[in-house]
Amino acid sequence: MMTDTTSVQTLKKNAAGFPSLLGQSVAMIAPLGAVAATLTGAAEFAVGSLPLAYIISIFGVLVWINTPYQFSKKINGTGGFYTFNAVGVSPTYGLIIGYMMWFSYFNVITNAILFTSGVFIPGTVSYFLHVNIGTYTWIPIMTVFIALITYIAYIGIRPSLAYSFTASVIEILLLIISSIIIIIKAGPANSALPFTPIPAHGWSPIFVGMVLAIFSMSGSSAVVTLGEEAQQPRKNIKRALLISFLITGVVFVLTSYALTIGWGISNMSTFFQSSVPGLIVSDKYIGLPFTIVLFAFIINSLFAGSLAPLNTSSRMIFSMSRDGLGPRFLSKVHPKYKTPYTSILFVAGLSYAISLLAGIFLTPAIGFLYLISASSAALFIGHILSNVGVGVAYKKMKEFNALLHGFAPAVATVILAIAIYYSFVPPAYPVDYSIITAAIFVIATTIGVFIYRRNHPERVNNAGKTDIEVQSTIK
Repeated sequence: MMTDTTSVQTLKKNAAGFPSLLGQSVAMIAPLGAVAATLTGAAEFAVGSLPLAYIISIFGVLVWINTPYQFSKKINGTGGFYTFNAVGVSPTYGLIIGYMMWFSYFNVITNAILFTSGVFIPGTVSYFLHVNIGTYTWIPIMTVFIALITYIAYIGIRPSLAYSFTASVIEILLLIISSIIIIIKAGPANSALPFTPIPAHGWSPIFVGMVLAIFSMSGSSAVVTLGEEAQQPRKNIKRALLISFLITGVVFVLTSYALTIGWGISNMSTFFQSSVPGLIVSDKYIGLPFTIVLFAFIINSLFAGSLAPLNTSSRMIFSMSRDGLGPRFLSKVHPKYKTPYTSILFVAGLSYAISLLAGIFLTPAIGFLYLISASSAALFIGHILSNVGVGVAYKKMKEFNALLHGFAPAVATVILAIAIYYSFVPPAYPVDYSIITAAIFVIATTIGVFIYRRNHPERVNNAGKTDIEVQSTIK
């Protein structure tokens, strides 16, 4: 039975053109912020082999984004992976993946705001000004930070995307320019050694680092949740996915190499402990004025990189709730701004609470690693299930291609499985606890979905339908 779309609350149609979608993809990756946060976390494990971890990650992300790329050719909607799998495979399958991917994107917000307020800003002030701003000063900083991104998300998708696009262009340029200067000034320190497993003393730490390296480049897939608001979604979303990956993949390899050489290959074991290694290398090779500019734009990048997942996760929970598979109050659309304002406020408030607890009980630095690892684990599992889903969906449509819908998703699954395995072997605190947390969430959600389906099969069968019916009205 079709829904009367005139009675359904919908988001603002045709609000996002290709540049805006590309900006959302790059902003979710948050290149400068990822260099300050995720790349630094990856270096904790891969040490002097960090560029090698990123090269492996490029191949992993390439086959990784094939799945949302293939899905977005046929299916679009606010639910993203939820809609893909609910419509392409089965409602139950889609609902499980929907909550799994929501958990992942939600924890992008939590780790980003905690890192910014509790690690990056205090670390910068301490290193450059030799001032300790206090044990709990990060709490009011984080409060202001989350309030600002919530306001921008609340007032409309266009301001969010315009800001994201501008910020993304500046970030890419700054990373390229600074990396080239560092490499040139490093002179004889340049070496091919960072592209081998020798500095890491084996492959195991490289694969653990690869978990975070892949995560730092994987955000482009978040653009799929803008299907309802995009212009020509079937064309522009897949273009934004591919182009954002190509740009950021090259930039991350270049930057990881420049920072490894700049810091010193044999000294990379101290890279993470320094809190702000990118700024330290910048100050050493380029100078304080440029480093101050870089600091400002890193904050800006972390801001955009928190805003993007807030837009994504709020739209996912909005989509599921609009289908009757989440709290009804989260399915409301603002009458003026046409944003899912109740879900934005809910996600922002919950992310603030989780970040606060993680920072207080684990310390901001450990809390950041815990939250980002939990997010990446859920993301990997969700993508593995979606890799299966894309093959099933195209077989149902009788358009199955062995390379695109069989081989590529299988390779992506193997890479992700290896990454998850090496996250456990050997155990590395707090990553191992993070993966356990993500696994508990996935198992609990799956059990909950099956219980709900047994009691309300007609509601679960509606999964993804509203997105598709609304999409059919978009030219």
